[in-house]
Amino acid sequence: MEGNSDPIEPQRNVEIMSEEILDISPDSSVRYGVLSINSDFTTSFGLNSTWKGTQFDKELTAASADHMQMLVQKRLSDLPGEPHKNQPITIYRVPASLREKRKALYEPRMVSIGPYYHGREELRAMEEHKWWCLRDFMSRKPEISLDIYLQEIRKLEFQARQSYSESIKLGSNEFVLMLLLDGCFILEYFLKYEDKKIDIHCDVGWGGPTIISDLFLLENQIPFFIIHKLASSFSDLKDCQSCENCCNLVYNLSSLLPYKEMLTHPDVSCNNIQHLLHLYYICMVPKSQTAHLHTAVMKRSPSWLWMRVPQEASEGKASQNSVIIPCAAELHYSGVKFKRSSSHHLFDITFNKGVMEMPLLVFDNIIRTIFTNIVAFEQSQINKTRIFTSYVVLLNMLVDTARDVSLLEQCSILELVQHNEEQAADFFNELADCWSMDYDDHYYANLFLDLQKFSSSKIKMA
Repeated sequence: MEGNSDPIEPQRNVEIMSEEILDISPDSSVRYGVLSINSDFTTSFGLNSTWKGTQFDKELTAASADHMQMLVQKRLSDLPGEPHKNQPITIYRVPASLREKRKALYEPRMVSIGPYYHGREELRAMEEHKWWCLRDFMSRKPEISLDIYLQEIRKLEFQARQSYSESIKLGSNEFVLMLLLDGCFILEYFLKYEDKKIDIHCDVGWGGPTIISDLFLLENQIPFFIIHKLASSFSDLKDCQSCENCCNLVYNLSSLLPYKEMLTHPDVSCNNIQHLLHLYYICMVPKSQTAHLHTAVMKRSPSWLWMRVPQEASEGKASQNSVIIPCAAELHYSGVKFKRSSSHHLFDITFNKGVMEMPLLVFDNIIRTIFTNIVAFEQSQINKTRIFTSYVVLLNMLVDTARDVSLLEQCSILELVQHNEEQAADFFNELADCWSMDYDDHYYANLFLDLQKFSSSKIKMA
């Protein structure tokens, strides 16, 4: 289903919502998050109030055998889609067992985007600001009325709901308005940054970095086709040019994230971009390595079910016994010399004649957040390379204790900001819980094998 092929055209004869909802002034008594849910909201999303959590359980417990069959059949009929037809899920929830260990790295601290953290009290301050962003955004092309924006987003509602791995328990009106407000907030934030305009709500000292970090969390996303549809509304360009302009906005802002030197300009159709984190990933990971990255078209079951399950060794490739490499201190003891490379690209790691060269890694709070969410993103994709996961696995194996961190610091490969050696070591060790990787065919498989051979030969000689 193509959701972003045509720009929004001005029309005047469409009535989408009630007059109360059309009042969007910040002084209005109507506020985001307090809209009523339609009582006749279609059950095609499986969201009938009868089936909300414990209510279904209560009715099922008290039901007779015949009534039980009716309840179960009704619940099945409320499921979205058709049997044996998988839905294109692109925005996943991280399993609770993983999220609980590092909630601060998965959850937004200042602004919620999308339904997963919608309505949280601690994020309400920015909900008010979204209304100002909507008004500023609409003023860019005043000939397009609010009802047109609502109409266009409503056309994409079903597709947007199908993008999430969990059923969204928001009514139709509230969900559509959430997409509109969140999309306009994102675009206004990007546009103001590009125009170098000050936003008093976002440009306070702690606001900017926190908001930018929040916008690139895996669970804090809306589908990119919503952003592109809104961006195309104030552009008279053709769709391909509109897509390029939209990507440029994100690319310019993503330069505030780590490793801006290694970012490449995105050369991809908007139809193939899932969300903001995916676009940042495309800019960060070499194009040759993203060629096999496909949207995961799966049933609604966790993609993390297969985590940490080793693959059987393939003939002619590195065996399972060869993937484990010693930590940095042990490699150093066996004669490996660590050297900081001049490359700005994070993945340019080489091992030649006993010398391992790695680019500088600045370890700070933003890196912790980005690493955690990109690894989670890769785990939700059908992607054999998983280059970022492979990089994190390498770091995990090199760093066992604070002693290894200290060694990499001394070699100018690792720089710690706001963290000590123990905290850095704990982070890389804990991140080991979050990946699944083909140990026989990953980005650094040959590097692992070379390191192990070198280390083993030195041990035998000793």
